[in-house]
Amino acid sequence: MLRKQKIEKKKKNKKPVVGFYAITGCQGCLLSVLFNEDKLFDLTKLIDIKAFPFIKQLEGAKEFDVVFMEGLVAKKNDLKELKEIRAKTKVLVAIGACACTGGIPAFRNFMKEDNYKHLVYHKAMHLTDMKPTPIDKYVKVDYYLPGCPPDKNEILTFIKDFVLGKKPEIYKKPVCFDCRKEGNPCLLDSGKLCLGPITRGNCGAVCPSGGLECWGCRGPTDDANIKTMMSLLEKKGFDVSHIKKRMKSFVGLKLAKKGIDTYEQEY
Repeated sequence: MLRKQKIEKKKKNKKPVVGFYAITGCQGCLLSVLFNEDKLFDLTKLIDIKAFPFIKQLEGAKEFDVVFMEGLVAKKNDLKELKEIRAKTKVLVAIGACACTGGIPAFRNFMKEDNYKHLVYHKAMHLTDMKPTPIDKYVKVDYYLPGCPPDKNEILTFIKDFVLGKKPEIYKKPVCFDCRKEGNPCLLDSGKLCLGPITRGNCGAVCPSGGLECWGCRGPTDDANIKTMMSLLEKKGFDVSHIKKRMKSFVGLKLAKKGIDTYEQEY
């Protein structure tokens, strides 16, 4: 009886098994996790990290409670690794713009092949090329932590909520709300092409706070009226082709899926 109680207590106190992985990408999103350096030790008390490219890569984890996946599918090896990890993961979290929406690498989908084929690694044919796409085209994604890179505090909050058994909240307000909190003047009023009104916030308005325009790296809000925003920017004097290029920089594939006219090949 006592042995049974000990086993049940051990199971109850078992820490979630967590993995951090990266396919094609810059691995800057995983660096955002390491930027929580002052809290990493505390995190290890809450979760059992079985894989992290910068720390350790263990092959022995047969099953993960949650995996944070950075990068997008751009070659067959990416797809193979992604499917293998998804098969042994209870909860898959897309982390960063590339994994969530395709990010900058997916911009290649809007380019003519002649403009980039000289960059393909012909001497390494085992890196079989594919059209760059976000990971949810091929596997189920349970949660998204967007951004280029994602906010380190958002990552930490997600992990804490997961450990506590709470359903992580999806931030719905635009970057403009963050700008108001930071006391920033509106960049649109200054004649800058800012996508803050239609972009999901919770980044602390880090770009506008530094005087830089929002490029929409966190993806559009659920209620974003893209066509109205395009019309507004056009009325403010911005060139239509410039507006489209800016909008498709990070989320072109997502907008195309919604039927927004930004998908034509122009380059």
